[in-house]
Amino acid sequence: MSSLKSDSEVRLNESPIDSDVSEENSALPTNQLVMDELAFNRSLLEQYKHAVDISSIVSKTDPYGVITYVNDQFCKVSGYSREELVGATHRLIRHPDNDPLLFREMWQTIRSRQSWQGVIKNQRKDGSAYYVDSLILPVLDPDGKIAEFMSIRTDVTDLIEQKSVIQRHYTDPLTGLPNRQKLTDDLAEMDEVTCLLIDVCDFSEINEYHGYQVGDRLLKALARMMSRLIRSDSVLYHLGGDQFAVLTRQSLSSNQLAYMCKELARRIAQYPVGVGELKFPISVVIGAACGANALIEADIALHSAQEKERTYEIYSPGSRLTKRIEDNISWVGRIRDAIRHDRIEVYVQPIIDALTGHVEKYECLMRLRDDEGNLHSPYAFLEAAKRARLYENLMQIVIYKAFRHFSERDDDFSINLTARDIYNSETVAMLLDKALEYGVAERLIIEIVESEGIENYEKVLDFIDRAKKIGCRIAVDDFGSGYSNFEYLLKLDIDYIKVDGSLIKHLDSDTNTQMLSDMIVSFGRKMGAETVAEFVHSEEVKQTAIVLGFDYLQGYHTGKPMSLDEI
Repeated sequence: MSSLKSDSEVRLNESPIDSDVSEENSALPTNQLVMDELAFNRSLLEQYKHAVDISSIVSKTDPYGVITYVNDQFCKVSGYSREELVGATHRLIRHPDNDPLLFREMWQTIRSRQSWQGVIKNQRKDGSAYYVDSLILPVLDPDGKIAEFMSIRTDVTDLIEQKSVIQRHYTDPLTGLPNRQKLTDDLAEMDEVTCLLIDVCDFSEINEYHGYQVGDRLLKALARMMSRLIRSDSVLYHLGGDQFAVLTRQSLSSNQLAYMCKELARRIAQYPVGVGELKFPISVVIGAACGANALIEADIALHSAQEKERTYEIYSPGSRLTKRIEDNISWVGRIRDAIRHDRIEVYVQPIIDALTGHVEKYECLMRLRDDEGNLHSPYAFLEAAKRARLYENLMQIVIYKAFRHFSERDDDFSINLTARDIYNSETVAMLLDKALEYGVAERLIIEIVESEGIENYEKVLDFIDRAKKIGCRIAVDDFGSGYSNFEYLLKLDIDYIKVDGSLIKHLDSDTNTQMLSDMIVSFGRKMGAETVAEFVHSEEVKQTAIVLGFDYLQGYHTGKPMSLDEI
């Protein structure tokens, strides 16, 4: 027999410790190694627990939801002491805004031995709210039964509040719908899109005769109705006032778009909108377009439909609307260039005393000088400026230049403001502040352009009150144009009535305009307002205006517009 051991015998007799560890380690008992490893793991667990405790809001409850442990962070965030929390339930910090279904779902999940995660709104001891992103874990005993629940939370209040601010920035406060800013941002992210701009007809009359509270309630009800009427793949926006928009995330064919516009307008007209006991039949005008420039093209289409008194119009390449788009884009470029190179100029037109013929005051007019030196009146570029959101810039330039010039003179002068300007708090603040700064408030006449229409009389009256307190006077411009009525004059505390050129230009030959002008002059005298005849373009018109008793005259026949340097 061989004296050598077999390989298997050698393996059975060798100790793994002898072969794998040093003599020093081999001297340690096996139990000691196990104890050291347990101590090491326990130390790790303590470090993990410490890390969680200082970075998270931690609590534990028994299987019935009674709090058995809270860490310092929990006490700090909630405002409650450990003694107040332990023994209570989480109802102590639950905010009443939470949906009860949220907690029903949570308990169903964790009682089925699954973890649950979600954001919960809580309430501090002082009543203020805070938000936590919560992870709730069931802890099981050796038999697999729930021994306790552990909750690890992260305070996300700042994130939620930032999100809320962003949401408010994108939300119309009246209707709760996405607003114009949201529409603009959504369009920037889309390639294929269809846009409808919807204008509510005669809404200003509802505001005027029933009050703004009824008008606001009507817009809310209309928003709810339209939300039900639009396609499921579309979004409804409220752009302010009486204008809405619908955005569909695809380009529709002409036939689809025509059907969509007709059907939407028909169904809106079919169902009167109720506000309390009042019922309002509503009609709308719609402008529609598809593609990258859908918003501006839909806006042009809307204005075209209004001019033609049609229910809707669709922009299509090759139509006459294309030319209007190109003109609009061209004007936007020229306006920006004129602002950049200080070519927005102020011209003035004299207003003379009807009896003496002396110049009594000047009306400031906006002009744009292009890069070739040609002068353009606002009729050519103002609509483009409004659509491109450059109008406010132009107004502020005119205000600044006019005030600076007349601060060095003794003349009275006027500035035109539309309802849009008055609704703009930045424009109003700038005008009133600069009027005081330049010392021109008592010589400043603010002409409110009547043809623009007024929807919010409260804001206009508040503005007039503020302007008069610093010494300004108020005129109604373009009286006698589309929106005019004598109730309008009674509502506003005015000093001058400027009668629109549409009445004055035929004053010498049209007996009807003579009768109406005579009525306006008489009405003005009774309410203590002086009258100005605009568009006096001939000696015959001038003499007729004098006979009718107008206080002042303005027009090319009595004085053409001139630059500030020419006064």
